[in-house]
Amino acid sequence: MLKPVTHRRSDALSRVGWDQLELLLAAYYRSEGYDVEHVGTGATGAKTDGGIDLKLRRGEQFVIVQCKHWNAMKVPHNDVHQLLGLMVNHGATGAILATSGEFTKAAIEAAQKLGHVQLIDGDELRMMLGPIREPAPAFDSVRMGARDGIPAAVARRIGERLLSATEDRIRYGTGRRERRSATRSIATVLALKLLAAVVFMAFMLLMYRVFVDSIMRTIAPSTPAASAAQPAAPAVAPPVAATIDPCREIIDAKSGSYIDRCAQGPVHAPSAAQTREQQLRAEQAMKVIADSTPEL
Repeated sequence: MLKPVTHRRSDALSRVGWDQLELLLAAYYRSEGYDVEHVGTGATGAKTDGGIDLKLRRGEQFVIVQCKHWNAMKVPHNDVHQLLGLMVNHGATGAILATSGEFTKAAIEAAQKLGHVQLIDGDELRMMLGPIREPAPAFDSVRMGARDGIPAAVARRIGERLLSATEDRIRYGTGRRERRSATRSIATVLALKLLAAVVFMAFMLLMYRVFVDSIMRTIAPSTPAASAAQPAAPAVAPPVAATIDPCREIIDAKSGSYIDRCAQGPVHAPSAAQTREQQLRAEQAMKVIADSTPEL
């Protein structure tokens, strides 16, 4: 996220175009004895400059320069790292990052830590260039170095003014969109991690239940079945019809002795009168026996 400058300037340097700033810096370094190769879009008219505006050579020195004509936002540390990478790739001995505005604290610390990258902020840049005149009208751009005619000069001036007015806001807005996109990405990742954690915990709980159930089935004593057979009740013999053994002892009334013989024919239960008669006869027999046998 880009940070706004502490003090926004309003002077001739802040109102010149970014291509004119490149020309001013090129002229300054030529005056310092450098062989200057202007490779930025301000000289070539290309859509991109690859991160390098000027190439400075003097003796064994080879320095690359990147200009940032920012007046609303501070230049972040990312540009310092990018310029250091370009310096290594091009085999340069040093690099200069110049801005008409300000650098962030992180950018200053990165330049000091990494080395080989010199930062030039708006205050130092104004001291280097000295007083400059106000930007000329669009139709005067032919005398300021435009080599492709008045129509092209007009178009370049309109373009540079629009770019100067909207570049920082576009960058700031892009930063906000990137931040929102990054926030959504982080929220998505966190949601997926939370979902994965919930699924994992549910799976572990299920496995724990299965394990406990298996252990309990292993150590629990077997329970007798509820349907175990009860002790068999003693068989009850079916009722047997009352019968009288046809073979019985009969006392001979005359001799008083017992005679074993089997009665013929069906046996009928004696009546009450017959029973009394039999008892009377038995008593008389016993009396006769007692009389004839004193020993009894």
